[in-house]
Amino acid sequence: MKMKLVALTRPLPGREAEFNEWYDTTHLPELVNKFGMAGAQRYKLAARLMGSDENEFLAIYDIEADDPMTFLGAMGAAAKSGELTTNDAQDFGTCYTALFTEHGERVVPS
Repeated sequence: MKMKLVALTRPLPGREAEFNEWYDTTHLPELVNKFGMAGAQRYKLAARLMGSDENEFLAIYDIEADDPMTFLGAMGAAAKSGELTTNDAQDFGTCYTALFTEHGERVVPS
């Protein structure tokens, strides 16, 4: 089953460089390699169109797994056991993460 893990994040004030360094060189590679993801990429907010979300970064992880809950359980266990490198430069008060499964076919230009 194809899935997307989406994370909206922002650093704590004054800790932007530390946050981005950890996210780009440690966090993304650890998750992609540990959980056999197809890939991941980060994006920086260019413009707000609707809503009031305060997060300025988006990470999208490409996942293929048999069961979403088993996948999430493995991630949770790795985080709890200390297998994943943490960083306290992230503003956890605004963070949003969610796992989505495919719904419908991909639309491409005709």
